Amino acid sequence: MAASVARHAVAGLRPYLNPAVADNAELLVSELVTNSVRHAGLPDEASIEFSVRASAEVLMVEVADAGQGFESIGSPRPRIVSGVAEPSGWGLFLVDRISDRWGAVQMDGETRVWFELRPGAQAMVG
Repeated sequence: MAASVARHAVAGLRPYLNPAVADNAELLVSELVTNSVRHAGLPDEASIEFSVRASAEVLMVEVADAGQGFESIGSPRPRIVSGVAEPSGWGLFLVDRISDRWGAVQMDGETRVWFELRPGAQAMVG
């Protein structure tokens, strides 16, 4: 459910975004929130934060949680997980391949993963 809430929030910006940017933003925010839900080791009552910032040049999305974090070694790539029919690890792989820039920061007990897409928001017609 958390991923659908994030997708819906980003979809609200669709009228102001380049259509390809809007599609990619919805996909990538969904992947990052899903990563937090599945891999952060959060208790059920924990929250996942996300923020969206848009300008005429760039759309930036950031997802944050207080989970255990992760180690990033080299370029993210999918991997086979024993007992799972589909390869795992597509989230950061997609973020790496689709976004124009992305990164992750771990500090003060929190992990923040962000991405940028260009061209960002188109000028609002008023």
